[in-house]
Amino acid sequence: MNFFARVRILICLFICCSSGFAAEKQDIHKLLDNLLPRNDELAGWFADGEPEAAVGEDLYLLINGGAEIYHEYGFKRAIFQRYTNEKVGALNLEIYEMDSPQATYGIYTFKTGNEGRSINTGREGWLESYFLNFWKAKFLVTITGLTPDTDMTENISKMAKVVASKISGPSEKPSLVSYLPLDNLLENGISYLKGNLALFNHYFFNTKNIFGFIDGVIGQYDDFSVFIFRYKNGEDARIWYELARSSLNQNTRFSDFFVRDTLFEMSDPDNRRLRIKPYQNLIMIVLGTTAKQADQLFRLIEGRINHNK
Repeated sequence: MNFFARVRILICLFICCSSGFAAEKQDIHKLLDNLLPRNDELAGWFADGEPEAAVGEDLYLLINGGAEIYHEYGFKRAIFQRYTNEKVGALNLEIYEMDSPQATYGIYTFKTGNEGRSINTGREGWLESYFLNFWKAKFLVTITGLTPDTDMTENISKMAKVVASKISGPSEKPSLVSYLPLDNLLENGISYLKGNLALFNHYFFNTKNIFGFIDGVIGQYDDFSVFIFRYKNGEDARIWYELARSSLNQNTRFSDFFVRDTLFEMSDPDNRRLRIKPYQNLIMIVLGTTAKQADQLFRLIEGRINHNK
């Protein structure tokens, strides 16, 4: 095959790939456009320009520095649309489709915090200052008020209800969440993890992935936290437990390292005690309690694990 024949083939391949990418973009618009409020559904509000869509790696172009965590959780595609009201101001609507309801719940817990209040929209609508997040089925919805010094709460809530009414499908939380003790659990105090980047943003154990979990959950309580990491089986959990123990024992950030019969413990830079214990296909961690309280929590978690099987 001569040089010019090769060039013609490469050009054809490029055109086919480009056409396929453009078609995929159109499919995103067709699917996600249906979730955007129409101008007649929100009195006084109008779409400002065309929506922006992203699939896969495109998200890096729309979210500067924030796309990696979405991909860790299982990002598929997204659509963004700005709305304006000449009397009120502007709102920005973001709709992210993840690869499962559990992934959607996870990125929701990553984006929300303890500050704010619940709002009856979708699953666990959470309003913080000038923006709202809720999840439903495989979709995370974020609505942001773009007008400074203006209370946009009512308008954000109205838009959220319109979007939520357009979404259907099952919205089950990850089963791991059910293992957390409920007493004194803070409102919106659960964080579901799908990788080390999410863990790193909640608590810094190590820059390296020393736990290697499939998924995990963090529960925040009045004065302590509980971590539960899940593995394929008990053997994998034990291997990662030993790796974490060795790594943390050599980490100068932690002190007073002590190995007990079924767990190990240490103090972190804030002088909070960490106790880490394997159980079945899990690793459990209690941060910020006495040894007696930690043992009680471990027994409670183990009971919930066996009850919810």
